[in-house]
Amino acid sequence: MPHTTCRPIFLMSPPTRAWHLKGRANFRSASATEVDASQARAEWSALADAIVEAGGEVVVMPPQDDALTGLIYTAESGELFRDEQGDLRFLLPTMASPHRRLEAELIERFIRDSFGLQTHRVQHTWEAQGDAIRAAHGDQIVHTFGEGPYQRTSQAAYAEVAPRLSPQHIQLGFKADPWFHGNTFLQFFRRRTDTIGLVCPDALLDGELERLQAFLGPDIELVFISPEESRGYDTNALQVCDTVIAPTSFSKTARRATDALDLQVKTLPLDELFAKGGGAPVCLTNRLWGLDIAEVPDEVRWSLQPSIEAYTTL
Repeated sequence: MPHTTCRPIFLMSPPTRAWHLKGRANFRSASATEVDASQARAEWSALADAIVEAGGEVVVMPPQDDALTGLIYTAESGELFRDEQGDLRFLLPTMASPHRRLEAELIERFIRDSFGLQTHRVQHTWEAQGDAIRAAHGDQIVHTFGEGPYQRTSQAAYAEVAPRLSPQHIQLGFKADPWFHGNTFLQFFRRRTDTIGLVCPDALLDGELERLQAFLGPDIELVFISPEESRGYDTNALQVCDTVIAPTSFSKTARRATDALDLQVKTLPLDELFAKGGGAPVCLTNRLWGLDIAEVPDEVRWSLQPSIEAYTTL
């Protein structure tokens, strides 16, 4: 197992046996053929296995309603934060798509029942880690909002969310067509004290690339990817310790960043969840920053029960 000083923990929620495309609210799902739910469950399990193998842990949030088809894309499920008293709490999202708005109630119950945490519901439309991208070891956060037909997180959410998550933050605007979340064009990989970012400049509104570079400072290199590479979800590759779990479309340009940091790359075929559903490894996970493995109940740990059937009958 790769060396790590902290075991990263990721929230995930498996697709049900009846999983299907409902909202078709991104550029991939909008034109996709219907999905194979059995294959989607196998892809999801392979990703969870890969996270554990790389040195992480998966917290499984069981689906409780076949109608909540977007729940598997848990990047949008919220974010842990500490309140003014230093207590750990969970920030709940307000989804843009109508078919996903009821997810917050299920997420709230799971967080409360499994971890005993209080929650705060964001008043403006906010889709969590889809638009809160962590740069240097989680201390710097880039908050994004889109302008265009695929826009999700609102510009107004920034004032409510950003101070709760980090003292170092910036908000950037992007073209919400075909991009719909910041994690579809921006990502950072880290090793020890070094950080390298991937960004598609074409996704950003005028002047925003320069603002991003000024925010990051001279010590963080940015590798530019093309719109085609971005649509292949280079920036939706998930780093777990010293391994990057990526879709098979992960480009040679993106590998410049991982190679420079001496990170291993493991690719997974995600024909149903990504090619049709529109979500790759980052979209399918929610990093539970600040949570220690000792605080995770055994009954929700994938490493102890690596089977979807152990968590749900759906």
